[in-house]
Amino acid sequence: MTPSDIPIEGPGSRRHIPLDGAFNARDLGGYETVDGGTTNWGKYVRCDTLANLTTESRDRLIEYGVRNVIDLRRSNDLQHKPSAFIGCDAVAYYHQNMSGDTALEGAEKREVIESSAKRRGLTYCLILEQRKHILHQIFTILSGEDSLPAIVHCNAGKDRAGICAAFVLDICGVPRETIIADYGLTAHFNIVRYFLEHPEVSPDNYSWQEHQAASCDPASMGYTLDFLDERYGGIQGYLRDTGVTNAQIEAIRTAMTT
Repeated sequence: MTPSDIPIEGPGSRRHIPLDGAFNARDLGGYETVDGGTTNWGKYVRCDTLANLTTESRDRLIEYGVRNVIDLRRSNDLQHKPSAFIGCDAVAYYHQNMSGDTALEGAEKREVIESSAKRRGLTYCLILEQRKHILHQIFTILSGEDSLPAIVHCNAGKDRAGICAAFVLDICGVPRETIIADYGLTAHFNIVRYFLEHPEVSPDNYSWQEHQAASCDPASMGYTLDFLDERYGGIQGYLRDTGVTNAQIEAIRTAMTT
């Protein structure tokens, strides 16, 4: 099974970027905004780990126009599985350790929550509360002149990369339901990785919907967005609280939308 075998709604055939060594590379272009605009293709790619990219796939991303690579993984990930872009003169490579190398304070609160979707959402909220300086750095990079196209990735391309993608889409004015749907779209592609890592599981007995419920339930992103609305008045309020300026937010919006 390959990503091309999985049915994708809307412009999915263009949204997914097939790569050797990565499964979940997706362009955030083509989404409609609340003011009648559209997010631009070829500006922002969200992805899983780039450590296993072949040289050909790395070069394909360079040809795609990627100028900046933001790696959200932990330090030990970089040590044991370094990015294919480290030392590449064609791009600027940034390591932004979004979840940190030590346990998040309050992580024990997850143990009493029955819903796996809510547990994951709580984890996202803890990251956002305790790693504000990292989010500030990420969006400072993204707002820089000529910093796009960029690729922002973590290990699976769903949690840390999913949060950043949601932030970018919100800045663009993409509706909440679309942001949540984009988060859940990961299941279409990462299920391929799941089957490769779990050969004992038959694709006939495990659907992408089941994989979504287990690993990237849209309710997790909904929980996170609710938290940001209640605590900060939304994503952009949160970013301003980290020190990101209105001018930087507008720079991203201008670069990302038509």
